[in-house]
Amino acid sequence: MEKLTTLSKLMIVGIVVGSAVTAAGTYGKHPTTLTPDPVTATPAAAAVASAAVKAPPPLAGRPLRVAISQWPGHMPLVIGAGGLKTQPGSPAAAEGLDMEIVFIEDAPAKNKALQDGDIDAVWQTVDELPISLGAYKSKGIDVRAFMQIDWSRGGDACVSSKEVQKVEDIVGRQSAVLMFSPDHTVFEFMLTNSRLTPAQVADARKATKFSMDDFTYARKLFAENKIDVACLWEPDVTLALASRPGAHRLFSTADATELVADVLVARKSFLDEHADVAQKLARVWFAAVERAEKDRPAAAKLISTAASRFRDELGYEKTLAALSWAKWTQLSDNVRFFGLDGSPPAFDRVYNQADGIWINYPQAEITERFPPSILRDATVVKKIWEAKGKPLATSTEVYEPEIARTGTPLFTKPVTITFASGSESLDAEGMAAINQQVLPQLQIAGGMYARIEGNTDALGDRATNQALSERRAQSVVFYLVTHGVSPQRVVARGNGPAAPVAPNTTPEGRAANRRTDILFIRRQKT
Repeated sequence: MEKLTTLSKLMIVGIVVGSAVTAAGTYGKHPTTLTPDPVTATPAAAAVASAAVKAPPPLAGRPLRVAISQWPGHMPLVIGAGGLKTQPGSPAAAEGLDMEIVFIEDAPAKNKALQDGDIDAVWQTVDELPISLGAYKSKGIDVRAFMQIDWSRGGDACVSSKEVQKVEDIVGRQSAVLMFSPDHTVFEFMLTNSRLTPAQVADARKATKFSMDDFTYARKLFAENKIDVACLWEPDVTLALASRPGAHRLFSTADATELVADVLVARKSFLDEHADVAQKLARVWFAAVERAEKDRPAAAKLISTAASRFRDELGYEKTLAALSWAKWTQLSDNVRFFGLDGSPPAFDRVYNQADGIWINYPQAEITERFPPSILRDATVVKKIWEAKGKPLATSTEVYEPEIARTGTPLFTKPVTITFASGSESLDAEGMAAINQQVLPQLQIAGGMYARIEGNTDALGDRATNQALSERRAQSVVFYLVTHGVSPQRVVARGNGPAAPVAPNTTPEGRAANRRTDILFIRRQKT
């Protein structure tokens, strides 16, 4: 099952693959050894490929070995080394860090490489961790995520036919997705935060065609008009949009800006024994991100020279364009990701979101669940942050509240938030509902606005109900703002009894109408 799970990560690698045929041939091999770039492979790299030790040996006399994928979000490590091994004038050279980059596109192989001690640090998507951790645990290997390296920002998307304009329109239609992939995560996030009932969500899953290993599967079905929603990665998103008139992006990681994240993972023993090396690696990453952001053309030139797939299949211009599909993280991003500034760790939100999805799928074969707090190790980032005087992150986000007030929702999440009769004060149960069902979702959907709408049943005076619904909606907004949501992102509206979802003639109908709706509104046009 690990193979199915981690194979899905390969769809991200597909972003940088210009030829589906070439990529399919590459991924179909499922190598079990390290795969350095063939052009720049060195005797040392060949030795790494054939090594099979039980734990990393001391670093004296050998380079730090880091396995990444040829995905744009990982490329600052190439920039940090100045190539696939430390070059003069590079951030790694400035740190005195002898490092070697090895590309492992096949996810089972990358996990095995860390388990065998062939490498020191490896890429992981956080949404892969709930499933892949079982294999590490079965081998008695304790691993930790110690640094975040990127967020997906538009590289993963669900595209739909013109008939599907909002998530609730999926009911009665068919979708397709690569199972246990980040795009599967995107699909589930929009389903489970919509107005769809649990039964309707279950029906939508049953109506979904899943592939276990073919990342072109959904695009082909969409182009053949056999499905109405396809969840994909670039460039298949663009190809799918071009295949049908009226096709559009329904939902993507440009909306859910904190849903899909990549981290570096290492053995806990390595982090304990080589803390200085891990800190150097992190500083190299941050310095490389700063260098690349200042001169993206130069970064694209290096990447399209050093990395074979960028060089042979994308070329310079497409490599430069590909750099917009992910956000490279800096120190401030890592501080928030690990909660060093006192905020709830974003790592936990992303992990729990994925864990809550995969547990619904028997195919995931999850036999043991892990709390995210024991899977992250912020020691490396904390040391660097402290050395810089614990700088506070500043937000540069600009919002337009009018969009929240008047925008058409992409999906609507009804939440039961209890209030005492005639009161707008939140009680403990109401706060818990917001903490569990609203706040994490808004933090994940950073590219969206939210309109909080209060609704009542039709009993009693209409004007009184209207005023009460407005005050209750405002109470929810106030709670969200005091817990970190920008006041420019959320607005309150009271509907009173004017927007029923059920007849007011029965107790059940009136209970359904006494609700708070969270309307998710896209921040940017697609």
